[in-house]
Amino acid sequence: MDCERDKIVEMFGDSSLGESIGKLSGIYNRIESESDEFCRRYNIHCTGGCGSCCEHFVPDVTPVEAKLVAAYLLLDKKDIELINKVQQPNPDHCPLYDKDNPFHCQVYPVRPLICRLFGQCASRMKDGSAVFHRCRFEGGALMPEKLVFKAEAGIKTMDEYGIQVHALDSGNAETTEDLDVAVTNALNEVAMVASYMGILGKSSNDDDDSTPTPTPTPTPTPQAS
Repeated sequence: MDCERDKIVEMFGDSSLGESIGKLSGIYNRIESESDEFCRRYNIHCTGGCGSCCEHFVPDVTPVEAKLVAAYLLLDKKDIELINKVQQPNPDHCPLYDKDNPFHCQVYPVRPLICRLFGQCASRMKDGSAVFHRCRFEGGALMPEKLVFKAEAGIKTMDEYGIQVHALDSGNAETTEDLDVAVTNALNEVAMVASYMGILGKSSNDDDDSTPTPTPTPTPTPQAS
C-alpha cells in the first residue's frame, strides 16, 4: 500500500472518480507486491539513480491512469510550474522526469503501469511462455540478461496487468494516449470534480494544507475555419 496514493483516493470518497482510481490503486498494490517478489527472486533491479528509460520516451497511459496522476498533481504536488509543463505539447521525454532529482519521477506514488513494469516484468509469448529481457539501459553484470519461463510456471506478465488496468475504462478498453495529452485532458475533469466536492483547495497532506491548489489552464477548443 502507498499512503500518499491512498490519501488521494480517500479524498474522492465514493464518487465515480474515487471508485475508479481506487480500483486502479488496488491493482497497483498487487503489482508492487508481485513485482517486488519477482525481482527479489531473480535478482532484477535498476541501477541506483538511473533514469534512462524516462529520458527516451513519453509513456502512454489510460484515461483512469491519467486521472490519478492529475489528482496527485492538483491535490498533493500543487506545483503550478509542473502542471503547466505536463500540458506542453510534443515533449521529447516524460514531462514528469526531473534529471536533477536523484529519484527522478515527480509523481512516483501514482506513476503509470508502463513505468512500474518496464525492465521489471516478463512478457507473454505466443507459445504461452513468459520471457524477461534485461533493460537495454542496464549493464549490471549481476542481473540476468534473459529469463524464460514455461507457461505452467505462473509468471505474471505485462499483458495480464495491462488487461486489468484497461478494464477500468469502460467503453475505452483499448484507449491510451501519450501522458502529456492524457493528463492535460484529465486535469480539467479532475479539477471540476474536486471543486464540486469542495476538496480543490485542500491537501492530501494532513500536516500542510496551506498551499492553494492551482487551477489548470483550460484546453482551448479549436475554432472552425
